Order: sequence, then structure tokens, then C-alpha cells
Amino acid sequence: MQQLLTQLPGLKKTPAIYPEVDHVPFAKQILATAKHRRGNPFLPGELGVLLSNRRIWMDIRATSTTDEHFLIVESDSQVQQLEVLQKEFATLTARYDLFFWGAWLGNMVLKRSSRVRVDAMHYAGTPFLPSVSGAYGYSLNRKAADHLLKKTGKLKLPVDEFKRYIDPSVLRVGGIIPEVISQGPGVSTIEKDENARINWTLIKLLNVRNQFFAYLS
Repeated sequence: MQQLLTQLPGLKKTPAIYPEVDHVPFAKQILATAKHRRGNPFLPGELGVLLSNRRIWMDIRATSTTDEHFLIVESDSQVQQLEVLQKEFATLTARYDLFFWGAWLGNMVLKRSSRVRVDAMHYAGTPFLPSVSGAYGYSLNRKAADHLLKKTGKLKLPVDEFKRYIDPSVLRVGGIIPEVISQGPGVSTIEKDENARINWTLIKLLNVRNQFFAYLS
């Protein structure tokens, strides 16, 4: 967190919500009825992350009156390309309502027809939505905050499952590759053995599929 504040001194720290510590009304009922990817249970930590993001979205919806973008990072996020973020933030976000500076552990792909060169290494464009996952580095405007609040109101899915609840016909969704913000190493506060749940073989196979469909898009 200290490294992030050094790189981005304007960041505002928002306390996380922990259902196992903080009082969350109907938390047990929500967790019992919520659905999760691949049949895994909806974890208390995932509910906390969703509620924490929703609190930020509420603040944006209540205070912003323009298309200004707000960058959201997690405590273990790492800004890999600070110069790109600082130089291109305003230009890139002006075209989109929701923008991913990193997603799916670096496996996000862009639709070929939308790709534009940012610099010698980076491209920006519209992500192939099934390749979007993760909330460790994204920005959004008031319109996107309002949309995300409406779509997550029933608290059924983790916040990082954007592809399963956002409507790309409503929001202009963008992203940049390679990712500018990544998820840092360390032990998850959501689940200690979180890495054991990551099926890297499946991710590689899905990435091949996504690359194919993105090329045709």
C-alpha cells in the first residue's frame, strides 16, 4: 500500500469490509444463496470485496457530475508502468466508461478491429469480454458506477466477474495490453489457498480460444 501511495500520492484510502469482522446485514443468507463460477462457494472475503467496491461506486455516483474517471486499485496491486498510466490516463479514459488497466492476471485480449497503438509496447481497445476478470486495476466514470451498482444489487457474484453482469451495449468498455497494473504476489486475505483454486491449464486453453475470437472481432 505504501508503494502505491508513493507512486500515486493522490490516492484515497478506503477501508475494506470484512463480513467476518464487520456487521453485514443478512451476510449468511447472501452467501448461502449466491452463485459462484465453476460451482465454488461465494466466500465471505469475496462478499467483502464486492461491498467495498460498491461503497466506492456509491461515492462516485453521489459526487461526480462529469465523465471524469476514477482509478480503483487494491492494496496488493502493483503499478508496472507508471509513466504510461500518468501519460495516457486522460486520453484513453475519455473514450470509455469503464477501463481495465490490468485484468485476468495479464490474459485479457482486445478485439482486433478496435486495437490502437499507444506506444511501442502497448495497445488499447475493446476487450473480448470473456477475457476480463479481476478488480485490481480499473477506472470508471459516474455512468459506469451507476450501471455496476444496478447490476450487482442482488450480491450474487464476486465483483471481479465483470463479464457475467455488465452490459457492453450500455457501457463503453476499454482496456490496455500488456497490463499496466498487475496483481502483486502474496497471501490473499480472501482465501489463504487462493492460488490452489487457479486452474492455470484451463486459463491457457481459454486464452487460446479468446485470442482466436478476439482476432475475428
